[in-house]
Amino acid sequence: MNFYITDREAKEIAISVFAIAIAFTIANFGLGIFAAPQQAVALVALSLATIGIGFIFHELAHKVVANFFGAAAEFRMWTQGLMLMFLVSIMGMLFAAPGAVYIYSPYITKRQNGLISLAGPATNLALTGIFLALYLIRPLPIQTGEGPMDAWLFGAMINTILGFFNMLPMFPLDGSKIMRWNFFIWIFFMAVFFGIGFLLLGPGVLMGWGLLLALALIFSAALFGR
Repeated sequence: MNFYITDREAKEIAISVFAIAIAFTIANFGLGIFAAPQQAVALVALSLATIGIGFIFHELAHKVVANFFGAAAEFRMWTQGLMLMFLVSIMGMLFAAPGAVYIYSPYITKRQNGLISLAGPATNLALTGIFLALYLIRPLPIQTGEGPMDAWLFGAMINTILGFFNMLPMFPLDGSKIMRWNFFIWIFFMAVFFGIGFLLLGPGVLMGWGLLLALALIFSAALFGR
């Protein structure tokens, strides 16, 4: 396995991670948060340490496993995605698509492609476990404009959401490739994310995520085996 990160790749990863942290802060706390610079810096830092870490490790996990199977893989920033992400964040939502890892190989089996895809959500699941362990060992309460929250618990929730979203069986999300490779593994991980989401975010997850999953299945080519 020949794993390395090019200068261009490192630069685009850094820009994407910083951009997603700012967009997430705007989506959750509004543009008005920047009227209080000290609080804005704290919230952007929190976003970097949660959704930023979740995003970068998710993408790098794809790259590591792709390299393991002998494929070339490199992260590429999506400029249009960055612009759309900021536009949507102003409306109070997050469209986290600043870029992705592109894989180059003359031949990848369905199993290899499934494992490469699974690496991302599995990493988010591992990060959820780490954040929950930190929360149980020593909570880290912080104050925000929306009231108090725990930084570790926040990180666990963010990585659960990232993992679930990427498990949706809709191209080009990871779930579509995992489902084509092994339906039972897809079901298992989706059930785990639903269970953790229920514990961390409450029963509303069952309806909200269930509806999102239903829509993904309806509009996904994975439903028809293509």
